[in-house]
Amino acid sequence: MAEKLKMKDDILFKLFFSRNQNNLKSFLGAILGNDIKIAKVTHDARLEQLVKEMKYGILDLEVELESSEIVNVEMQLKDYKNIEQRTTFYASKKIVEQLEPKQDYSKLKKVIIIAILDYSITDLPEYLLETIRIIRGHNDYELNNEVKYYYIELDKFRKQNPDMSNTLNQWLAFIDMERRDLLEMAMKENKEIEEAVEKYEVLTGNEEVKRLAEIRLMSKLEENAALASARAKGTEVGLKQGKEEGLKQGKEEGLKQGKEEIKKIINKLAKMDLTEEQIKEATGLPINEIRQILKDK
Repeated sequence: MAEKLKMKDDILFKLFFSRNQNNLKSFLGAILGNDIKIAKVTHDARLEQLVKEMKYGILDLEVELESSEIVNVEMQLKDYKNIEQRTTFYASKKIVEQLEPKQDYSKLKKVIIIAILDYSITDLPEYLLETIRIIRGHNDYELNNEVKYYYIELDKFRKQNPDMSNTLNQWLAFIDMERRDLLEMAMKENKEIEEAVEKYEVLTGNEEVKRLAEIRLMSKLEENAALASARAKGTEVGLKQGKEEGLKQGKEEGLKQGKEEIKKIINKLAKMDLTEEQIKEATGLPINEIRQILKDK
């Protein structure tokens, strides 16, 4: 049986909220703390366009509010130690995209960046972090807040006992889906969450979505293969420089990690109901090796 995508998967997150704008309105309103109205959502692109976006590591959700703010929502599952730089880049890009040459700066719309993280970036107890620029020595005086950032730390959320009568916590339990008890409480408290779960079940059974996940995995295989090739070339250069012993150890560790990664990929593809022939085509491994890996899992 193919492995079901989770709401935290960036593909499913974008598909779900772009297709269910009432749910998106409720979720964003819970973060921004007001009754927002959505003017426009960047809708689902064609399958090929989504795949193209994924190859460049970009798959976010963009919303324009009737109050003119531009909201960019991104899901990040792994900590690459660059989320501040990444979100700053996104915000700058959204600002630059707005103005044509000689256009008045007063026409710029405010930008709101929401980064949903499956890890923590601070040791603060709060799992919803909102940035505000203030004047030093005057904490009640805000300045230059044309860009605002929200960081949501899901791992911190699930480790606490959040108030499940709170709308934001209900949506986070739905998006996270790691604690069934929190999700069940959210469903009892909020009929909209219960309906959202039903929509999620329908969406994850969609053949197009399954195919999209399969293509994305293939794309990751290509990326991993390119990285492995680059590492091999780097090892070759290092050997020529005489760092034989250290590089030998690094190479052995790299090969070991590479084999483990290949095993994970093959098992993942098998769970997605790909045939041995399809797995062979995707990985380049002979059938007998693929069978041995699947046998040893």
